[in-house]
Amino acid sequence: MKPRPAASRALSMPRSAIREIMVLAAGREDVIHMEIGEPDFSTPDHITTGAFEAVQAGFTKYTPNPGLASLRKKIADHVSNRWDAPVSADRVVVTTGAVGGLFCALMAVTDVGDEILVPDPGWPNYESIVHLAGAKPIRFELGAESGFVPDVHSVERLITQRTKAIMINSPGNPTGVVLPADVIQSIGDLAKRYGLFVISDEVYEDIVFEGEHVSAAHYVPDDRLFLVSGASKTYAMTGWRLGYVICPADLAAIAAALQEPVASCAPSVSQKAYEAALAGPQDCVAQFREIYRRRRDILLDVLGNTGLLPVVPAGAFYGLVDITNRHATQGSLAFAKRLLQEKNVAVVPGITFGPSCDRYVRVAFTTADDALTEGLTILRDFIDHT
Repeated sequence: MKPRPAASRALSMPRSAIREIMVLAAGREDVIHMEIGEPDFSTPDHITTGAFEAVQAGFTKYTPNPGLASLRKKIADHVSNRWDAPVSADRVVVTTGAVGGLFCALMAVTDVGDEILVPDPGWPNYESIVHLAGAKPIRFELGAESGFVPDVHSVERLITQRTKAIMINSPGNPTGVVLPADVIQSIGDLAKRYGLFVISDEVYEDIVFEGEHVSAAHYVPDDRLFLVSGASKTYAMTGWRLGYVICPADLAAIAAALQEPVASCAPSVSQKAYEAALAGPQDCVAQFREIYRRRRDILLDVLGNTGLLPVVPAGAFYGLVDITNRHATQGSLAFAKRLLQEKNVAVVPGITFGPSCDRYVRVAFTTADDALTEGLTILRDFIDHT
């Protein structure tokens, strides 16, 4: 008897071209990496020291599903103090990276056949998780003409009886756009009016160059909000896999229980490391941000007068580059593969962030200044002569 084929849900899950390009680049030498959304800094010493001390103390066991009580309290205090929005520790679930928080949030409220509104362009994992939950992603387009800021009236027209939640991301991946307060307030109003949940991905909250990041915690009712963030981007801790989700009070236990069959709990040592991150000196956060600002300015120096940048990134560490402004007519995936093969420069094809983004590639300014300047110059010239 032939083995049964793989599950259709797994086979049809949208795949991320970020990983595809990352794998292709890993097999080559001397690549200029502008594809990885990962800080190139080492994790600060006070954080690694906290982890080392935990290991030495034998703190390498399971923790409760929702995470260490001490860390949950620190996260609740951190969010409450920063955003002047009271959060109790029992609403905090510590997860395996911010993506684990997104997974727990969606799985906690999504039934098969539900519709989830997702941004286009947006991080591809949003649609992947919605798909695995048996729901249907409904894209709301973020156009260059509006600065990649959602038109709330257009979003409202997409709401049906099957709509369960709206996903937002600020500062944004791949655009670098920081959503204005009035837009977030209007999204909160939609949630109240239609009884929807808002899943707000705020993992880049500490990387803002212009304007101010406004948390959805200001405008979305507690019983409608899943606020997702984590350690990866702020503290250069991508490999530590430590995130969190702040849930409606009546759904936190459900979200925590969803970790049991998948990961049981976030890594115990990483939880101790994040405690050290929150409790220790924060000058590293400002230092990292200023380095990203400098690199963002390199992006503007190389490409700012070319017409290739549809928007100036105000946060995160990404920029979109228009590959159709000159003579490039192939899709973004073919373009990215050619650029890697012919010039050893790795970027992410825009198509992986949604159909509206196929005319762009995403660059991450998370590599050293000299390499970034060289890579952006090669990209600019490649567009000119393609």
